Amino acid sequence: MNNLFIIGIFLAFFLQFLLLSKKRKTRSDKILGIWMFVIGLHLFGYYIYNLGFWEKYPHLIGVTHPIPLLHGPLLYLYVVFSLRKDQQIHFKDYAHFMPAVAAYLYMIPFFFFYSAEEKILVNHGQINDYYAFGMISLAAFVVSGVTYSILSYRLIGRYEKLIHENFSFDEKINLNWLRYCIWGLALIFVTVGIFSLIQYVFGSQLPFNPDFIYYSETILFIFFLGYFGIRHEGIFSETKVSPSQIIDLETESKQTGEYTKSGLKAEEAALLQQKLMQLMVEKNFIWRPN
Repeated sequence: MNNLFIIGIFLAFFLQFLLLSKKRKTRSDKILGIWMFVIGLHLFGYYIYNLGFWEKYPHLIGVTHPIPLLHGPLLYLYVVFSLRKDQQIHFKDYAHFMPAVAAYLYMIPFFFFYSAEEKILVNHGQINDYYAFGMISLAAFVVSGVTYSILSYRLIGRYEKLIHENFSFDEKINLNWLRYCIWGLALIFVTVGIFSLIQYVFGSQLPFNPDFIYYSETILFIFFLGYFGIRHEGIFSETKVSPSQIIDLETESKQTGEYTKSGLKAEEAALLQQKLMQLMVEKNFIWRPN
C-alpha cells in the first residue's frame, strides 16, 4: 500500500511539473497544475500520518485537515476557465477558497497554543476541544465536493446547449475531459459521505479502515487524470485549442469549409455570427471589455 501512495504522490507532483512548465500555459493549465500540487500534498500528509510521523512530530497534526475543502473549488475554477474567454481572476473567484481559509484560522489556537502532548490527545479523541469542528469539517468536505461537482456539470451542460443550438461545427468541442474530472471527484466525496454516514450517524463499526478506500480512489483518480491528460491534446500539448478559442465562426469556417457546403450566404453567416457572439456575451461565456 505504501508503494501505491509513493507512486500517487510522485505522479501528482509530476503532472504539476508538466502543466506549470509549459511555455504557453492557459489559466486552466495553471489551475490544474495547482490542483495536482494540492492533491500531492494531501496524499503526502496522509502517507506520513500512516507511517506514524504524527506521533513522532505532533506539530504536524492537523496541518492538512482543511485541504479537502480546496478540491471542489479548484475543479470548478478549472471548468470555468476552460470555458470562459475572460481569463482574468476576479475577487469572486478567490471567494471559493474562504471555507478552507476559515478552517485554518479556526485552527490557529491548536497550531500555536497546544502542546505536543495535547495535540496527540486531541488526535486520539481524548480531548474533545475540536470534536465538533471535526464533524462539521467532515460534513463540509462532502457537501463542498458534491456541490461543486454539480455546479461544474451544470456549467458544462449550459455551455454545450448554447454551442449545439447555435453552431454546426462543434466536432472539436469535446468536453468529456471535464466530465471525467467531475465524475472522479464526485465519486470520491460520495464514498466519503456514505462511509461517514455509516460510522458517525448510524454508529456502525466498519471491518476495515475507510481511509484506505478514500485515498486509493484518489490515487486511481490521479492515474486516470494522468492517462487522459497526457493523451488529451488540450492539456499538455503546446497547441492547446480551448472551447473559448473555437468560438470564432469566421476562422472556423475558413479552416473547415463547413459553411461552404451548408448553403448559407456570406451575409447570412455574418448575421448568425453577430447574433451568436451577442448571445455568448449575454450568457457570460465570452467577455468583452466595456
